[in-house]
Amino acid sequence: MKSLPHAHPVMTCKQARELESQVLSDADAEWNAMKRAGRGIAQAVLLDYQELLPVPQQLRVLALIGKGNNGGDALIACGELLAEYPRATVHLIMSASVDELRPLAKRAYDQLEGRVRKHTVAKEADVAAVRDLLEVVADGAAIDICMDGLLGMSFVPPLRSPMTSILEAVNAFEGIRLRAAVDLPSGKGDEGGAISFHADFTYATGIAKQAIFEGIADCGRVRYIDLGFFDGAPGSEIDAFEHILQPRVLEPLQKLRPASVDKRAFGHLFIVGGSAYMPGALLMAVQAAVRSGVGLVTAFAPASVAAALSAQVPEAMWVPWPETANGTLNPRALPLLVDRLNYATAVLCGPGMGRDRNTEMVAQDIIKNAACPVILDADALRQKVIELAPKRKADYGPLIVTPHMGEFMRIAKLAERDYSNETLRQFCQHYRVMAVSKGPNTRICDGESIIYNTHGGPVLSRGGSGDLLSGLIGSMLAQDNTNTQTALARGVMLHGLAAQRLARKNGQVMVSTTELLDYLPDVIRADLG
Repeated sequence: MKSLPHAHPVMTCKQARELESQVLSDADAEWNAMKRAGRGIAQAVLLDYQELLPVPQQLRVLALIGKGNNGGDALIACGELLAEYPRATVHLIMSASVDELRPLAKRAYDQLEGRVRKHTVAKEADVAAVRDLLEVVADGAAIDICMDGLLGMSFVPPLRSPMTSILEAVNAFEGIRLRAAVDLPSGKGDEGGAISFHADFTYATGIAKQAIFEGIADCGRVRYIDLGFFDGAPGSEIDAFEHILQPRVLEPLQKLRPASVDKRAFGHLFIVGGSAYMPGALLMAVQAAVRSGVGLVTAFAPASVAAALSAQVPEAMWVPWPETANGTLNPRALPLLVDRLNYATAVLCGPGMGRDRNTEMVAQDIIKNAACPVILDADALRQKVIELAPKRKADYGPLIVTPHMGEFMRIAKLAERDYSNETLRQFCQHYRVMAVSKGPNTRICDGESIIYNTHGGPVLSRGGSGDLLSGLIGSMLAQDNTNTQTALARGVMLHGLAAQRLARKNGQVMVSTTELLDYLPDVIRADLG
């Protein structure tokens, strides 16, 4: 699979080194890339810090500096932070003397000399000695940002002194608010060591490395700093099966709509779901769809709650659906949907519909009868439903599933959690479906390629987040199903970027799920870079 215009290849460290050697042909090119990386890291870490607190004017920064280019990136980032916050304090813990720094790292250090406080750790220093140094640096207050630039992608185990002592001490030190790894956490690589820096965020510079997607516990959330390596040859011609999604996938949504169009030009999404005892999930999916640009939304809801739901979202058309004794959708009423299917450009099935044999039959009949693209979410993700996917008519639109890991275990018949890309690919190939696998890094899979979306974060770890996502995906697919993968990517990216804006405004904890919808306009009107 070639590089995509809105997604860049994810590579091994070895592949990344080979590409960088071609793209960065001389010292000037390397230096310019280092400056872009440092600026990008500084800008990104300041935004991410806002999920904790407003950035203080007297920002306290600790940078772990090694001899190589990652140390240089971190040093330039420190300079950018000082330029933005002149009252900030920056401490450097260095694993080698200044004279041992490689030329570009030394150049970056020289630009900072006199503005930072330097501490060089002796090779023989043990964990206790580094811990004592950290106490001196902290001086009784919290360190706002700890930036790890000790080791880079050329690391080969084992760790050598004093790296082991530094990493063990920093990982155990509780007085750090945000831990940021430059490019990848020290100790990570194609061959991971026994110890690595425990990052809250990893800022992948230029090329996203596979290692940072294999250890989410140590690597934290991934941020990709695009340095332009894939803007032209040779990077643009690289074959890759793993990619990292870029916000620019949303750029077509920023264009002015033609003056001569009407609502039908922007698609008609059918949403089937809800139950008498769980109407909220359906409501949230409908709210998300209505807010995200689709021309028409028709919601099929249990008759007992349809009127109340329609009063909350009058922009949608609501079809009351007869219920079973359990308050779920009665499969005998399926003609309510089938008779209208010619009007739909996409169908979303599942939010809040409950799991019984009746809803299972409804989902099965939708797969059999809906010629347009179909998204199965939440309670529609059942084994007997998925088994019908390969039997779907060849001229019908694609079938998309949106499971979190618990749901994926159910439909893929897994005994334990399995986040491997190969398992996801095999599942999509076997059932002839596309998948949006929800998790810390959401993955879009078409049976061959994997596209990672790294935007979003823990603010989404609450009930209803998946219902909003399904509504957004349904809306994007209903509006434009010429490229299903791109439509899915847009829904996922909208969801993630809006979540980040919410978290940066109000924090990760004291928010409600539907607040996310209020940030969709800001996403679309922003510079997507």
